[in-house]
Amino acid sequence: MTPPGALASVTGTVDLVDRTSRQVRYLRISLLDRCNYRCTYCMPDEPMEFGAREEVLRLEEVVSLAAAFARWGVQRVRLTGGEPTLRRGLVDLVGSLARLDAHTPSGLRPLEVVMTTNAERLAPMAAPLRQAGLRGLTISIDSLVPERFARITRRGNLHNVLSGIDAANAAGYEHLKLNTVAIKGFNDDELAELAMFAWSKGMTPRFIEQMPMSGGATFVPGEMMSAAQVRDAVARVVGSELVADDGQGVRGHGPASYWRVASGPWAGYRLGTIGALTENFCGTCNRLRVSATGQLHGCLARDETGDLRAALRGGRCGEVERVVKRVLATKRDAHAFGLDGHGGPRKAMMSIGG
Repeated sequence: MTPPGALASVTGTVDLVDRTSRQVRYLRISLLDRCNYRCTYCMPDEPMEFGAREEVLRLEEVVSLAAAFARWGVQRVRLTGGEPTLRRGLVDLVGSLARLDAHTPSGLRPLEVVMTTNAERLAPMAAPLRQAGLRGLTISIDSLVPERFARITRRGNLHNVLSGIDAANAAGYEHLKLNTVAIKGFNDDELAELAMFAWSKGMTPRFIEQMPMSGGATFVPGEMMSAAQVRDAVARVVGSELVADDGQGVRGHGPASYWRVASGPWAGYRLGTIGALTENFCGTCNRLRVSATGQLHGCLARDETGDLRAALRGGRCGEVERVVKRVLATKRDAHAFGLDGHGGPRKAMMSIGG
């Protein structure tokens, strides 16, 4: 392994267009493959294998990769985990990334840096991260009932998460989202309450279909709520139909389809649904993913990867660029998720950050 600082130079050019002409503008980077939660849909019951410390990308390697992708046209970087707030040096990393220039069709602009977190440790970090240049947060909450929340996270403290949300609001983030995995028989009776909670906090709620990750080990047939069922459940409680919305008021709305409350006290408020199984959005995919150990994934739902860590540390000129081009060539037209829980990748959601 090369000593710290002895990274391969990444100076070449890559056209971030895959074989179906999808343009990559969005890079998700996992900072570590560990988490302080053990959410049932994210981590299988059996023991997981984690990368050794020396296998995890160093922070200077993260910055080097992000700088290269920004030169090649990526405009937005999302930091994920595991749980990114567990990573030492996070605030300094955000500052380094926020100072990078992104090359866009209209010229240079600052790279947009956002993060997904469970918010358990967010309260004392929200203001320093915002000051460092973090522009947006997506916070995961699957229940507002403390006992339920503890059960699905296997160790989470809802009070800490709510404190994190309040701290994020006080810190003045440009955009805040609330992500919820909708599960029949678990939280299907509080989806509207979660939406209204998010709206009251100035957040955009988004509801996600359960996906058959970990080879289907975390998927329970019959528990998945479709995106349409989620919208129906919310509409019944708020007393209004939901009409399709272009989502233009939601920064970086990505794979979600957006819907607006048509009438009543919540008229005009938006929610998003991410229907990976029933409302396939692969045709508009604009993202690549880097795991904590530096594996480049072209698709959340596939296991093919390219080893960016080895390319960075190997010292061979142009190797990073070659890895990226190889992965771009493997991006598929669509995933193979099945409603019966088959067709998913072997990797766990926690290892790639969603």
